[in-house]
Amino acid sequence: MMQSLLLRISVAAISSFVLFAAIFTLPFAALPMAYIGLAYGLGPAVMVAGLAVVLTSVLLSPPLAIVFTIVFLLPSFAVVRQALLSRAVPAPQGPKFVFYPLQSLILMTLAITAVGTIIGFMALGGQPGLPQSLASALSSSPEISGALAQVYQVSSPEDYLRLANIMLVTSFASWPLLVLGNAQIAQAILVRQGKNLRPATDYATLTLPPWLALGLAGFLALALGLTGWLATLFAALAALAMGAYFLLGLAVIHANSRNWNGRGLLLATLYFLLFVMAWVSIPVSLMGLLDARFDFRGLKKHPDKPSDLPGDKE
Repeated sequence: MMQSLLLRISVAAISSFVLFAAIFTLPFAALPMAYIGLAYGLGPAVMVAGLAVVLTSVLLSPPLAIVFTIVFLLPSFAVVRQALLSRAVPAPQGPKFVFYPLQSLILMTLAITAVGTIIGFMALGGQPGLPQSLASALSSSPEISGALAQVYQVSSPEDYLRLANIMLVTSFASWPLLVLGNAQIAQAILVRQGKNLRPATDYATLTLPPWLALGLAGFLALALGLTGWLATLFAALAALAMGAYFLLGLAVIHANSRNWNGRGLLLATLYFLLFVMAWVSIPVSLMGLLDARFDFRGLKKHPDKPSDLPGDKE
């Protein structure tokens, strides 16, 4: 049993390193660690992360190993740790274990990535600020600047700065989605295999606190009212908050489409469009934002009625 677990840990660590080293699979680099953690506990997850960091440091470079740890492994480990927390609640048939709520997992991930975003803007940009530093790096590289000029017609310093702002906002906004997405993919696989430590969650009843919308409005107001890198920072924080409503919008779509004909094809089409056209996430996010006002799922009509419909259990 121990040898089998060690083999799984080794394979997961190697897979994690390969996913990180390959450019196109980099967003899924923490998925193997999340899989091991949600299946076997925190100790094996730490072993996967440690071995993956050692491989990255030796085969690539120590700075990349540090980036790997901070950007992918630590946030994913925090999500796995909280996801496995539970407490016993008295029940007529015996104690029932209640796990860390999904809403709290999302808010915790937003908080972690928001702190990382603030630290990144304040520590990496230097005197010019992170957007200007990135714009200068893009324009000073002949290969990158040539490709940008050919594909996007980027030529002036203002164009490079605009592109740098877009890249920073979208990158930081996608950070919590990648962390939560890896955990969700791992949980979905484990539920199908019957190896999950945390019970399957029904996302149809997911809600977000009202104060998050106020925070989103405040960040947007600051982004519009300030200038320079501070405006980009608050735009990135607003995009982080909007990412939570994107997840809520997906929950609304999954809940309301349960009885639709051709539901699988429709959902597959939606996720394909989200993958190839990022702007599709905007109406999905708006749907999640407006759900608190219009109650698209009818949660207020049946607040205590549990869902007994199949699907969306992963």
